[in-house]
Order: sequence, then structure tokens, then C-alpha cells
Amino acid sequence: MAFLALVPGLRLLQLIWSHTDYLGHGYLIPPTSALLAYWRRDAILRALRNGPVPVTGPLWVLLAALFETAAVAGEVVTAAGAGIPLLLAATAYAVGGRPLLRASGLPIAFLILMVPLPSMIVDRLLIDLKATVVAASVGILQGLGYTVAATGNVIFVPDHELFVSDACSGLTSIATLLPLSVVVAYFVSHGVWRRVVIVASIVPFAILGNMARVTITTALIASGRIEYSEGLLHESLGITTFVLGTLALTVFSKVLR
Repeated sequence: MAFLALVPGLRLLQLIWSHTDYLGHGYLIPPTSALLAYWRRDAILRALRNGPVPVTGPLWVLLAALFETAAVAGEVVTAAGAGIPLLLAATAYAVGGRPLLRASGLPIAFLILMVPLPSMIVDRLLIDLKATVVAASVGILQGLGYTVAATGNVIFVPDHELFVSDACSGLTSIATLLPLSVVVAYFVSHGVWRRVVIVASIVPFAILGNMARVTITTALIASGRIEYSEGLLHESLGITTFVLGTLALTVFSKVLR
């Protein structure tokens, strides 16, 4: 019955995933979590057979279910999303105690990556990331001799203004590379500190990739290639940024292993 409390929360998250570009990867998190649980199946089954059944287990499940229900009723998306792994963790503890909670910890914790951050934090991140990308890109172009300047998220080149969108901030790359980095760090590397460094590396990789994207786009427009400001050619640079970020993450993980 406790799992019925997950359905409204998942539906609420689905609405957010389908209307937010950088959260579209959320659809992939639950099936990936299921695959991680399958990979851990021996440990999970062993804990189910041998784990103790805590007396307080049902109480934790009840509290987690109430938290999830209240979050969904109040349409607090972040809390409703976080309540899903919380309820699963409480259920695992109630069924098999700490041994089952440890065995299923990775797939349950992985579900946190499908939870959107509060809008105030996202807005702050977008502002700071775009400011970093714009300042660095303009500095590079000026060093190369291009006549460019910037105010906020607008880059000025002769006869043109280039608006740096949220997609070029690096937040999309960070959000999409984060789940991948967790999986890569867990399976490719060894040791806690190495795995933490691998996951954290997506931030500079994402910023560098989007710096390159904005720098190249601005340089092309400044050279009269206005067609690169939008359309398929512009979008291809975004895809290339993600592909290069994935390759950089993979290579870095193998070097650090």
C-alpha cells in the first residue's frame, strides 16, 4: 500500500520533466535505478532472507508516506520528488532492516537525481553560470582580436546582438551529465574520494564546453556567419558540447581509476 503514495509524486514529476528542457533526463532515472537494483540483486535477496524486521519499521513507512502525501497535496515539487526515495528507503528498512537498506542504498539514492531543485536555486545558478560563460567567452574573443563586448547575458558584435540563453549556461549539461557521472564513477573508479572527484568534474567540464559553444558561435557571427545564431547548425553545437563532455568524463574516470 505504501507504494501507492508514490504514484501522485511521480505524476507531478512527469509534468515538470515534460515542460523543462534540462530535466528531460528525469524519465531515464527510474529505469536506471531499476537496473542498478538488478545489478545488486544478490545482496538485496540475501538481505531480504536474513535481515531483521525492525519493530519501528511500519512507523517510518507511515511517516514517509505522510510526508510524501503532504508534499504532493501542497504541490511542493522538490519535496514530493525527495519523498519518493525517502519512502522507498523507509520501506526497505521496514522489510529488511539496515542490511536491506544498505544493499538497496545505491538504486534508491540514485532516484534523488530525478528531483528538480527549488526554482530560487535554479535561477541563481542560471545567473551565475551564464555570467561565468559570457565573461570567459568575451575575454577569449577579445584576446583573439575580435571586437566584442557584453552586458549581462547579451554579447555585442558589430551589427549584431547575441543573447546567451539558459541552454548555454551549462546547467543543462550539468543536469544531464550528473546521473551519467554517478554511474561511471561507481562502475569505473574505486575509492570514495576518486568517485567524488569524478562526479564533481562535470561542473568544470560543462562550463568549459559551453564556453567553447558560445565562443565559437560568437566568432562565427562576428565573421559574418549569421546562420550559426540559430537553427540546426546552432543546435548541433549544443549536441557536440554534450558529446565532448561525455567523452571527457569517460577519459577522466579511466585516468583517475
